[in-house]
Amino acid sequence: MLRTLMFAACLVFGGESAIASTGRAEPSPAPTAASSIPLTILSDVMGKVREVNVLLPLGYETSQERYPVIYLLDGGMAQDWPSYSARIRAAMADGRVRPAILVGIATEDRQNELTQRSTDRRLARQWPNHGQSDRFRRYIETEVKPQIEGRYRTNGDDAVLGESAAALFIVETYLRQPTLFDRYLAVSPSLWWDREALSKHAAALLAAHPEGERQLLLTIGDEGGQMQAGMDRLVAALRNNPPKGLVWAYEPRHSETHSTVFSASAIDFLSRAYPVQEPVNP
Repeated sequence: MLRTLMFAACLVFGGESAIASTGRAEPSPAPTAASSIPLTILSDVMGKVREVNVLLPLGYETSQERYPVIYLLDGGMAQDWPSYSARIRAAMADGRVRPAILVGIATEDRQNELTQRSTDRRLARQWPNHGQSDRFRRYIETEVKPQIEGRYRTNGDDAVLGESAAALFIVETYLRQPTLFDRYLAVSPSLWWDREALSKHAAALLAAHPEGERQLLLTIGDEGGQMQAGMDRLVAALRNNPPKGLVWAYEPRHSETHSTVFSASAIDFLSRAYPVQEPVNP
């Protein structure tokens, strides 16, 4: 059990350095300073200045079009932003993903910001500062999203994308506050957390969901164990009682590892969330 816990801790809290060390397949170059817009938010919720990065779609300055917004968690300059903002922009440029405003939300203390409070005493001893996902969610809802919607031409449709602990946060947000985003894209969520407590509450939380058009896309790599068990329970709850209006899919990628599954699935998820619309013939 201890070995499983230590391995799972690496999955959740290895974070940016663990991801960078795996050598994801040929990361794209970072966006130029002119194209990537750094924002600083003096957050009352978080009690400090926070980093947010923005990438506008090509042609934004010369059009009056309104765009969907894709929020990338772990979206700091020292995290997934440089590689994935470039890859996503390339996917938009070559017609795989509909043009959108991309927003990177940096995390600082991932165990604090991305997890719910655990009843497991071992986790509480190991990470005494964990369990403030509700605060981080409030920061996104009341400070990040209003800033983006006030500064840029948004169209009211948004998605949130992330992996591992960030994907755990995405699943928790979908289950507990489903109206915060329109589309939830979760890659290998760390559902082992707190002895799989979130997945054990999934059925009851889904039963209380309001009706509404939303999208949930799920995948997982070859983790197995409590990671897979939590996912299986969540998927069973979705199959048994899907909320009205939800379009969801679960497609495991067991040929991928925890270190490669995000690279393998992020653009695919976005192309399904925001497919390029074919022109209508007159």
